[in-house]
Amino acid sequence: MRRRGVYVMLTLCGVLTAGLTAFLVIFLTGGQGADASETATVTVELYNGQGTVLGNYAYTAWTDRAFMQFRGIPFAEPPIEELRFRPPVARSPWTGTLNALNFGQRCPVITNLDSQMSDAELEDCLTLSVYTKNLSASQPVMFYIYGGGFYNGSSEDHPPNYLLEKDVVLVVPQYRVGALGWLSTYTEELPGNAPIADILMALDWVQMHISSFGGDPQKVTIFGQSAGAGVASSLLLSPKTGDNMFKRAIVQSGSIFASWAINKDPKAQSRRICIQLGCSGCEQHDQLVKCIQKAKVIDILKATASESFSPIVGDLHGILPQQPSELVKSYRRQIPILTGFTQHDGSFVLASYYDALAAKVANVSSLSVRQFSQGINDLVNDTSGLTDNILNRLLFKPQALNSHDHSAAVSSYFDLTTNIFMKSPVITLATKMYTQQRSTPVYVYSFEYEGTYTRFGYEFGNSHYPFNGGVHHSNDNIYLFATHPLEGQDTQMSQKMVDVWTSFAIEGVPRNLSPLSSASGPYNKLNLEVTKGDDLLDTLTAAIDDPDNGRLQREDMEF
Repeated sequence: MRRRGVYVMLTLCGVLTAGLTAFLVIFLTGGQGADASETATVTVELYNGQGTVLGNYAYTAWTDRAFMQFRGIPFAEPPIEELRFRPPVARSPWTGTLNALNFGQRCPVITNLDSQMSDAELEDCLTLSVYTKNLSASQPVMFYIYGGGFYNGSSEDHPPNYLLEKDVVLVVPQYRVGALGWLSTYTEELPGNAPIADILMALDWVQMHISSFGGDPQKVTIFGQSAGAGVASSLLLSPKTGDNMFKRAIVQSGSIFASWAINKDPKAQSRRICIQLGCSGCEQHDQLVKCIQKAKVIDILKATASESFSPIVGDLHGILPQQPSELVKSYRRQIPILTGFTQHDGSFVLASYYDALAAKVANVSSLSVRQFSQGINDLVNDTSGLTDNILNRLLFKPQALNSHDHSAAVSSYFDLTTNIFMKSPVITLATKMYTQQRSTPVYVYSFEYEGTYTRFGYEFGNSHYPFNGGVHHSNDNIYLFATHPLEGQDTQMSQKMVDVWTSFAIEGVPRNLSPLSSASGPYNKLNLEVTKGDDLLDTLTAAIDDPDNGRLQREDMEF
């Protein structure tokens, strides 16, 4: 089975429709902010004659404090024509005042494509948004790298109205996604890892210009979720990351050590796409390049509908010159790290797998638990069988494996998918970083709050699944970015999350969290109250060990 099903759900991580996001920003910031921000404007002159940008005002969610927002500031030239697939080129200075009142163009995604726009307009998406309360201050900077399965996402989907309650400057850059970003043949025309190069250029922009927005370039914290966690952790390991680009890192739900975070055969993928575009001579490099570079954006997106994308090892510009497992051996950055996962971070994989299986099998219940779980194990493609055997021993009793009692196995399915796709890559990152930098703290968390809202099913809905989502992938971001109208305990959880994340960015120590004292633990359980766990490996059976795990099974539907 291809991995595409998993990426269909990864794509939607942190993503809301633009219309819903716009509504929520107005709803969550109150009437005063909505009215005032439409009329009051502010200008900032960038460093070294780059140009002037025009922004406006919005208001924080809880205390209605005013902040300035500058959205859609270009940091690179449009990656069009001969620049398509190549590393970004710094944006040339402009004359006059650039309007930064609205978000820039989203990087092309098949579900958000304006048919009235030219390809040059669609691909002109390398912009960033800056949110700040005090232009004359020197406040810590939080630089967010969004997720989206490496082929979706935008700065527009991450409203700042919670984080700006604290004295930080927030920067959310856009980077190329899908084939237009990640496609590679290891050649000058398609060198690979262009989206990571986009992020590196955006970090360079921060170093040069953020002081004009009241940010301190010496106190930058990168944080990324899901695919963004893959990018953030690759920045930690990349030799192309400058020593002073950032001082701290938060890696949420994923890492570059995940099986989904590295494309193992990008050349073959490029040939498949060339053929899918209807071109001839795709075995010849010059013909392949000509085909893909000249193709229309819409045609590329259609031709790659069944493809998945991720970083590559050995790109031409040396961003990831070796496997992450090799790069980490020479890691010496001494950067404090906060990393973790949601309690049931892989339930989106279970949902995607269930959908793919239901499309092929008339009755999923006709499969044994062993057959069902083997399909999940096969997504990893461990030909030795070691992963299968160990996970089966850890998560399933023999009588369960040989039965058809899927309802009884739901908690095991949750742990299986979560361990493979999220928890194991995060634990690997945390323990390897701890080993390499004993004098610099590494904090690990498990986000365990189940609130009113969930990302389970994303906009596709979840009523057809015979299980619930639990503490789903991306649910932590509900409490960091103002995408839902929170109330009561949900607001309390949001305030706690914002406090933990921003205290790490401001002080280097996340409030009330304990760092690893060994490769085993402790770790921090994030809920309305923060508690500790002694052994990181205990998280691998979180669903099985939960005495209330029956809630993961839908009461109104048989599995």
